Amino acid sequence: MLIWILMAVLAAVVALPVLVPLFRGRQAQPMATAAGSIYRDQLAEIERDHGRGLIADGEAEAARTEVARRLLKTSEAISPAAVTAPWRQWSAAAAIIALPVLALGLYVFLGSPGLPDQPLAARLSLPLEKQDPEIIVAQLEAHLASNPDDATGWGFLAQIAESLEHFDVEARAFSNLIRLRGASAELETAYGQALTRANDGVVSKEARAAFEAGNKIDPQAIGPRFFLALALSQQGKKDEAIAAWHQLLIGAPADAPWAQMARQALTSLEAAPAEGSGAEPGPSAADVQAAQNLGPDQRLAMINGMVSQLAQRLETDPSDAEGWARLVRSYMVLGRSADAKAALAKARTALAGKSDLLDRVEAEAKSVGVPQ
Repeated sequence: MLIWILMAVLAAVVALPVLVPLFRGRQAQPMATAAGSIYRDQLAEIERDHGRGLIADGEAEAARTEVARRLLKTSEAISPAAVTAPWRQWSAAAAIIALPVLALGLYVFLGSPGLPDQPLAARLSLPLEKQDPEIIVAQLEAHLASNPDDATGWGFLAQIAESLEHFDVEARAFSNLIRLRGASAELETAYGQALTRANDGVVSKEARAAFEAGNKIDPQAIGPRFFLALALSQQGKKDEAIAAWHQLLIGAPADAPWAQMARQALTSLEAAPAEGSGAEPGPSAADVQAAQNLGPDQRLAMINGMVSQLAQRLETDPSDAEGWARLVRSYMVLGRSADAKAALAKARTALAGKSDLLDRVEAEAKSVGVPQ
C-alpha cells in the first residue's frame, strides 16, 4: 500500500508546478489596471507643469511620448488577452490530473504490480539451466578474463555463443581452445566455421588458413575439404573448385546434407559458361529454393559463396547487365538490402550511357524492392 501512496504523492508534486501558474494568471487584469493608473497620473502631471509654464512645448511633447511608450509596453506585457479563460484552465487541470491516473490504471491492467523484485545478485545465483544465456556469456567472459587457461570454460563459451549467434565470440573461444588443447582437425574446422559465420558466410583468409591446417592434420576429414572447395568457388577459381567438389563427393553418402550442398555447388559451376563466353549465372530463385532443405549454416554458406563469386566476376566484367540484375536480386533474397542498393549504384556507374542495358537492371531492382 505504501508504494501506491508514494506514487500518488509524486504525481501531485509533479502536477503542482503546472497547475499553479494556470490559475495565478487571472491576476494579470488588476496588475494591468494599476499600471495604467500610474501612467495616467504622470500624464496629468505633465499637463499641469506645461500649463504653468514650467516646461516648454517640445519638452512636454517628448514627455507625453515617453509615458505613452511605457504604458503601451506595460500593457502588452500584462495584456488581458494573455489571461487564460476559466474553461481552458479547468480543461488543462483535468488533463494533467487524468494522465497519471490513466497511466496507473494501464499499469495495473497490463503490467505486473505483484511481481516480486529480481535483484541482479539473485538472478546470477540461479542454476545455469534457469539463467538468461546472455548473463551466462557475461559470467563466462568475466571468469575467463581472470582464468584464461580454463579450457572447459572456453568450450562452454563457444557452445553458448554459437546458439546466440555471437560468432565473433565463438571464434575467439575456439582460438583459445586450440591454444590450450592443441590443434586438431575438429577444432581447426570449428574455428574456421565460426570465422566464416562471422563473415556472413564468406571464407576469409584467416578461416581458409584454419581449414588448411585441419586438412593437413587429417586429409580425409570432410569439414576442411568442404570449406576449402567453397573458398575456391567464392574466389572464382572455377576449374579448381570443380575438381575439389568432385573429389569431395567420391564415396559420399547420398543422404548427407553436405553432399547435397556439394552437388548443388558443383552443378552451378559446371553450368556456368567458360570465362569470356558470356554472362555467368549467379544464384537464382531456384538455387535459393534448392538450398532450403539444408541446414542454416550450410545454406548460408552456399548462397553467399555463389553471390560472392558473381560479385567478384562483375568487378572484372562490369558490362554484364544480366549479371548485375542477378546480383541485385540475390542480395534482396538474402535480406541484404544495403548491399543490393550498393550493387545497383555500381551498375548505374558501369552501365552509364547504355540505357538499354541499365533499364534491365533498374527493372529488376524495382521488382524486388531495392530501397531508393
